[in-house]
Amino acid sequence: MLSRLSFSPSRFLASVLLIILAGLQLSTLSITSPTMDEPSHIVSGYAFLTRGDTRIKLNGPILPNLMSAIPLLLEPNLKLTSADDPMWDANDHNGISDQFIWNNTAPPFQIIYLARLPFIFMSWLLGALIFRWACERAGLIAGLFAMALYVFDPNLLAHSRLAMTDFESTAAACLALYAFDRSLRQPARKWRIIAGIAIGLMLASKFSLLTFVAAMIVLVFIQQFNAELRTRAENILRKISRCCAFAVKYLALLLFAAVITVWAVYAFQIAPVNAGSLPVPAPGFWREWQSAQYYLNQPWPNYLFGQTSITGWWYYFPIAFILKTPLPILILLSVSLIRSILKRSWRRDLIFLLPSLFLFISLLFSTNNLGYRYLLPILPLLYVYSSDLLQPAHSIAQSLNRSFALSPPQLVTLSLIAWQIFGALRIYPYYLTFFNEIAGGPDRGRYVLSDSNIDWGQDLVGLKNYVDQHHLDRIKLSYFGIAHPTAYNLKTEALLPVRTALNDQGAWWLKKYTPFDPSPGTYAISVANLMGGIWIDPNEYRFFRDRAPDTIIGNSIYIYTIGSRGDPVDLSLAGLQIDQIDPSTYQRFNTNDVRPRWLDATSSLIAAPNQTWLAIIDSQPIASEFSALFAGIQSETQTQTIDDHQPYHLYRFDLGQRIQQAAARSSLTAFWGPQIYPELTFANAITLPIKFGETAQLIGYEIITQSRSAELTLVSYWQAGDYIVTALQLFVHAIGPDGSIVAQEDRLDASAFG
Repeated sequence: MLSRLSFSPSRFLASVLLIILAGLQLSTLSITSPTMDEPSHIVSGYAFLTRGDTRIKLNGPILPNLMSAIPLLLEPNLKLTSADDPMWDANDHNGISDQFIWNNTAPPFQIIYLARLPFIFMSWLLGALIFRWACERAGLIAGLFAMALYVFDPNLLAHSRLAMTDFESTAAACLALYAFDRSLRQPARKWRIIAGIAIGLMLASKFSLLTFVAAMIVLVFIQQFNAELRTRAENILRKISRCCAFAVKYLALLLFAAVITVWAVYAFQIAPVNAGSLPVPAPGFWREWQSAQYYLNQPWPNYLFGQTSITGWWYYFPIAFILKTPLPILILLSVSLIRSILKRSWRRDLIFLLPSLFLFISLLFSTNNLGYRYLLPILPLLYVYSSDLLQPAHSIAQSLNRSFALSPPQLVTLSLIAWQIFGALRIYPYYLTFFNEIAGGPDRGRYVLSDSNIDWGQDLVGLKNYVDQHHLDRIKLSYFGIAHPTAYNLKTEALLPVRTALNDQGAWWLKKYTPFDPSPGTYAISVANLMGGIWIDPNEYRFFRDRAPDTIIGNSIYIYTIGSRGDPVDLSLAGLQIDQIDPSTYQRFNTNDVRPRWLDATSSLIAAPNQTWLAIIDSQPIASEFSALFAGIQSETQTQTIDDHQPYHLYRFDLGQRIQQAAARSSLTAFWGPQIYPELTFANAITLPIKFGETAQLIGYEIITQSRSAELTLVSYWQAGDYIVTALQLFVHAIGPDGSIVAQEDRLDASAFG
């Protein structure tokens, strides 16, 4: 009876911890935008689940993607891109997932939240497994200790809410090692089969976990060799031979069960990996393996300490581990290692240390430094390993029952738990951005690490709340993510780097941002872009980098307000963008409020009233028909673009007035008839100007003939409003004597935006 009572409080507290875990996850789910690659993993799993299609290659096995797709069966009418679409064979997973998530029969956020639920549920099971493993090793108090470390680890809290591969593979790795440990301690065939199945699930989750399999093989040989050394004295070679024979026999069953499990995950498919090759089991697994090998050999932009490299750094992951692992866990790990040395408990502890060491060493050689998330499988092992510090397991409970007289080691242990809890609650609800006290928190950590360590495009919800609270109509957005701002009713001006998520945000290809002297407005800049190095020029946002922001959204989006300096000026650009103008030339405008417009000088001109600046690249010469408009005008300067060193001229004069004068000298009569191409004698004369809608009017036109070439050139003069929403189009048809179209041109080479 006393034994039963001693177990109940601990298990009750374990249940409370799981409830707290659920609260910490579910309360933050709706404020976490879809992160980088989540849609691609979801659509990959859904394609396999509904069609058996494994053509999407994401450089990893299918199991995590499959898990994310299972809840989507609750939405039976979801539409998936046709299997005949060329995007499948081209592995355009971004295009396919963009259509699936953002243009489907169910709301995009409902699809995302459903896909995340299996990982949240899996995290509860992992918590229970950590509790059980620690209890088996060191007792119930140790189990609670390990579970508390897990529940309040911001890194696992962050990734357990995302439909990605990192958390599922972490859970699968912990299960595989637990089952393998049981099979070593209880050498019954049942546990070997269970361990083999668990290893198969692990291998169907992430290729990097092959390092754990290598560690398990070494552990089998170590255990059997130690057992042989304790037997009667005989020839050492015979012992080694017997040890190897047992290990091979032992591992054969494990690996056979693992292989069958991987094949079962791939629905027992048999097909060629490549066209013309022999059929093999689980071809999708081997295609992903090939894709991963190709991917690992490609240059990838890595970021560390403000520097970029396409080959990475061997010390990247040690630094990431030191700066993003909570300090209480680092302290406990250090103390546990000392304890293993002093108590010589290496044999007992190798189940945790060897797999962790193998994975860690493999990452030292990786040229793709993609973030702390690759270290996640180590963390559950560290919790259970550190829980041994509480042996004897009942000491703290006994001390509490005695009048709260705790020994110094026990006080330190409880203080570390409190520290861990405080760290998780302090970063709530922005777990992904966690950096420990050594790094100085997220605001200092951004100078060291980037990408999934701090910014995965997760904070558009917070940005939308900020925009609503401050009644902003439009913001300038540099977004490191794949979520669509339009899905949050955000109106943005897209800044570099422009990802597909911003393609529906107006004329995103027209650049209005000058890196060294930004125009007035509210800027929202993802921290990965702000710091540079990941698919962006490191100097792009140097102007903002060390300025104090107005506020920071979720530690990942920095908000800045830039005021106006000087009177606004209009700038017409022909063949170049505003960010190609060098700083010294830009200073001629005497303002940061430069309002660009774009044109093709070979066929159009555009000007604002009064004085207008024009920058015209030499490779786009002004049409000869417009030469009279530039009579007597000299360029202010001739210089080169700052990126590709193309020469251009900068002009400043009242082009608008000259256009008005040219229009006044041109034909002032137009004709209209009820037929599409009426005879002129039956048409009605109309005096110009002619108004089209609310924004544009035709103020004149003239026809220029080229006698030598028999060409006709139509020059039309227009007056437009400040901002035209719909692009202007001019359809010109030249009609022959018989009424047929002998020539035509359908275009107007002046932008509708700006």
